[in-house]
Amino acid sequence: MEKVAVLLVNYGQWDLTRQCLASLAESRGVEVHPVLVDNHTSGEVPDWVAGVPGLLFQRAGSNLGFAAGNNAAFLLAEPLDIPWTFILNNDTTLTPDTLRVLVQFLQENPDAGIVTPPVFYAGHPDTVWSAGGRFSPWRMLFRQDLYPNRGDLPPSPVETDFASGCAMMIRSSLFRELKGFREGFFIYHEDSLLCRRVSGLNSKIFLHPGGEVLHHVSISSGGSLSPFAVYFTHRNRFLAARECLDPLRMTVFSLYYTMMTVAKTFLYPLRGHGRLVRWMWKAWLHGVSGREGGTFPALEATRG
Repeated sequence: MEKVAVLLVNYGQWDLTRQCLASLAESRGVEVHPVLVDNHTSGEVPDWVAGVPGLLFQRAGSNLGFAAGNNAAFLLAEPLDIPWTFILNNDTTLTPDTLRVLVQFLQENPDAGIVTPPVFYAGHPDTVWSAGGRFSPWRMLFRQDLYPNRGDLPPSPVETDFASGCAMMIRSSLFRELKGFREGFFIYHEDSLLCRRVSGLNSKIFLHPGGEVLHHVSISSGGSLSPFAVYFTHRNRFLAARECLDPLRMTVFSLYYTMMTVAKTFLYPLRGHGRLVRWMWKAWLHGVSGREGGTFPALEATRG
């Protein structure tokens, strides 16, 4: 039976993490090795954590963010020499055959480095949250609206440009070769950059409709219009572009990125989100200047 290391990062979501681990325990056809890193959640670690069979657990001394948290989890699993790594948001659940289907696909397709299942909104399980994506270089975006509903999904696996870090099966050897996620991103777009780096190695990315993940969206970050989310998505988009785009496309993207920032300076207040403007411009400045990291201004941003 094939072994799979499942990487989870928790920050203040113990109940959701417990539900996720419970769904992993129901997996069929694979030997699951769950690995959990807690990003220094305040308070005591719940008693139930010690009772999860086979769980590798580490409590970080500070909030490492999604990228470094997953890298730390991968290192915890390294002594086990497990060939398959599944990166999974802790605020998800999955169907029992998801891991088996994804592992089997990678076994049968040596040119594939990553395979992702469709991810649905937990509150609307027929609505797709993420199912691969197409890369738009001039905007440094991955279109994830190709399959908006369950019925729109392809009947069989298809090649794609993107796999969300919410649910991504990757060959452990490949994740090791790339040295994991870019830790300076902290959170957001670390998966975009990883996918571009995988493609640069001529390794393919696939969407497999045979699996299924349900996702409680944006709980830990406070939602897509929180200062935290706006800062890191806006900054990291530029940081990723600096590495992924050639000079001509980077010039076009830089103009687009700046014009978009100016436009949102007026749109955010009109829509009642005026407090986001300063975080967006701080993100613009840090993106253009190449400033990575998550210790500043993440704490300030969470205070709004």
